[in-house]
Amino acid sequence: MHGNKVINHRIIFLVILFLVPISQVSIDIYSPSLPKIVTSLSTDSSAVQKTVSLFLISLGLGQFFYGPISDRFGRKKALLYGMIIFTISSIMCVFAESIEFLILARFIQGFSSASIAVLSKAVSVDLYTGVELMKATAWVGLVWGVSPIIAPVIGAYLDKFGGWRLPFIALSIYGFISCIVILLFMQETNTSPQNLNIKKILINSLKVVKNKDFLCSTIIVAATNLGIFSFTMMGPFLIQDIMGKSEVFYGQMALLVGLVYMLGAFASRFVIKYFEGQKIIHLISTLLLIMGILMVLLSFIFPLSIFLFMLSSCMVAFASGILYPYLVSIMFAPFKNLAGTVSSNYGVISYTFSGLVTIFTGYLVITSIREIAYTYAMVGIITYIAMKVMYYLPSRI
Repeated sequence: MHGNKVINHRIIFLVILFLVPISQVSIDIYSPSLPKIVTSLSTDSSAVQKTVSLFLISLGLGQFFYGPISDRFGRKKALLYGMIIFTISSIMCVFAESIEFLILARFIQGFSSASIAVLSKAVSVDLYTGVELMKATAWVGLVWGVSPIIAPVIGAYLDKFGGWRLPFIALSIYGFISCIVILLFMQETNTSPQNLNIKKILINSLKVVKNKDFLCSTIIVAATNLGIFSFTMMGPFLIQDIMGKSEVFYGQMALLVGLVYMLGAFASRFVIKYFEGQKIIHLISTLLLIMGILMVLLSFIFPLSIFLFMLSSCMVAFASGILYPYLVSIMFAPFKNLAGTVSSNYGVISYTFSGLVTIFTGYLVITSIREIAYTYAMVGIITYIAMKVMYYLPSRI
């Protein structure tokens, strides 16, 4: 009996690992196609970038929805309905004939993707405890981190051989297979359904967001993620339209940025043995500020330098990777009994922040690396200010 339980846990967890890449792949797999969508739908780069921005906003907002729903009605139902909506919205993207319809489909797609973003953590907690939970979380983090590295490369070749709609066809197939996998292999892990208590949820959420360490840590993560999302949204237009490179070349550059992010994440494991978290956060935040300012200045001298563009993009990615483990430990530390609430509020704030800011940066007309330099400088400024607030203001805001 015990053996069957272990096997069932493994099968359920394998289902979760299969689903984990969805939210990240949905952002990156079609990024090489952004310039082609401009031409195909007779629109402009600002409108096309909104297909990413609105996805991020709905991905953030959805994380506040799926947690309580799964607590009340079960993880399997929440995941299944989320993937059904994801599949339908992906098909809508395939048949979009206007940018407005594509933006709407992407908003729905982002909201549905939030289901696995939240429930991958919840199901892991349902299944495991202690060291086993730490191992499960590490596997989820690994799959989540690898998926945006390979997605742009896959998307670039799909775009090259089948056009911009082919990546969305691939997402539709992924979503459909996910529904089948959930129906056949997923078992309910929430054995104690709870009544929805909106008042309690709001009170706990307010308690979390009023905590200075949580809020500042989340803002720093959101700011560094903003730098990576800016590369995803603005990079294709700079590399393909301005520099005249192919979509495959962009995919390779995105692969490099993703690998550097992973390098930063691995480096944090070694750095933490020798340096205090506060010193690392202070150092990286300061370097990001200096890098952003220098990039703006150098962009006037070398406006089309792909070396400068990639160097600064890799620095942002490395900073994001090395800071993330420190910041997550800080934001969760005061709320050991409210991990679900912390996770959902982190998702809402970080993704909504990135989505809202990228709407405004999307209006920058890309003519050189200068426009992206402005965004990276903003990343450095926000990160530095949040770091100072975290260490020099009282513990509660």
